Amino acid sequence: MSLPRKLLVVALASVLPMASVYAQSAADLQKDIAALKAQLQALQQKVDALTAQTAGPSIAQQVTRIEQKQELAEEAIEKAGLKGLKFKGVAEAAYAYDSSSGAHTFASRDGSGAGGNAMLELTKETEDGEGVNWTLRLSPGAANLVHEATVSVGVAPGMRVFGGLIPDFQGYEAFFANQNLLVSHNALYDLAGPTNYSGLGMTNQLSKNLALKWMVGNIDGGNDVNAATGLTLKPSVGLAYRFDWTLSEYAYAGFSGAHASSSRSFDVVALDGGFTRGDWQLNGQVTLGQLKQGAYAGGDASWSGLSGLVGYKFTPRLQLLARADYLENRKNGGGTYAYNYLNNPLDTLGSGTTAGTGLGPEMDSAGVINDTTVGANLTRLSLGTNYLLNATTQWKTEIRFDQSSGYNFTDENGAPKRDKTTLGTSLVVSF
Repeated sequence: MSLPRKLLVVALASVLPMASVYAQSAADLQKDIAALKAQLQALQQKVDALTAQTAGPSIAQQVTRIEQKQELAEEAIEKAGLKGLKFKGVAEAAYAYDSSSGAHTFASRDGSGAGGNAMLELTKETEDGEGVNWTLRLSPGAANLVHEATVSVGVAPGMRVFGGLIPDFQGYEAFFANQNLLVSHNALYDLAGPTNYSGLGMTNQLSKNLALKWMVGNIDGGNDVNAATGLTLKPSVGLAYRFDWTLSEYAYAGFSGAHASSSRSFDVVALDGGFTRGDWQLNGQVTLGQLKQGAYAGGDASWSGLSGLVGYKFTPRLQLLARADYLENRKNGGGTYAYNYLNNPLDTLGSGTTAGTGLGPEMDSAGVINDTTVGANLTRLSLGTNYLLNATTQWKTEIRFDQSSGYNFTDENGAPKRDKTTLGTSLVVSF
């Protein structure tokens, strides 16, 4: 055997054991791979079985099912008459003391200052407010349970016809406590204008910045009682209206009036406005009025008045307030729209003064009327705070000084005096 052949034999002899080892390892590897595949297959079968048990409808099916449920809910709400229905409410817990009666009074009120312990308002809109709308506002415990009951119908863009019972819309102060900054109202709101109207009217958006509201019907029909005879008069039929101008994003002005010539004959006009910017708020009102045969001495009653309010937010929650009112009422012994000598209410003492208002024929320090043709004027000054406890709760405080030009107030013992001091506080909750 030659040398090359010997070398080849030796090389083959050295490689054959390695090949055997390699062959053995590859076979084992194939077995391991086969085992792993079997395990993966088993796991996949388990996953598929679990998925088949827990899988729900597709996303599209879920969306369709939700839409169907929503449509059924909307249909149920509409059939029940609840679509577009909204609720609002106000309750005021108040304390008041005045130096004239000497009484400490704790009461629940609706914000009107007398009677009522809450307000509940229900409004319903159709066609997103463009169709027929209803408003019902109740004041339980007040002399008149229904404060507003109106229905309105859209007849053209920016124009609606409405009818029913609606509160007066003169001046810068609102009826309910959550809309009124101080505990009490100003003198013009209390004494110098109508309370409500019932009839038919219209609202018109004349331009971007000018709106008109008017109504023809009975004006305070429930007050038409002749004090001299006790006979009930026919309801007064008249016209009431209000123009509102938006002067800027900070300021507005309004002009309003109420006029009647049947049963009672009267004219009341008012100009009011407001300015709010930053921490400051300003409001003002001027009112003029007359009522035929409504004065104490006979003849026509006539009055004019001013009211101004200043508010400053000392903090974002705490507002400091001051309000001043003046009511001129000297003609023919006095008489205003609310307190006159043609209609109730009158005092029952026979003195000619209207109880607690400081009005009536001017009296001297002995409580004697020296001249029945001269009426007393009234001045009011109110100082107070309005603290916002949260978005729906206000805490108010107020001290009010009433001053008459005559001795037309009395103290708690009945002695004549020219002034009256009232302390008040209230907690107002609204929703």
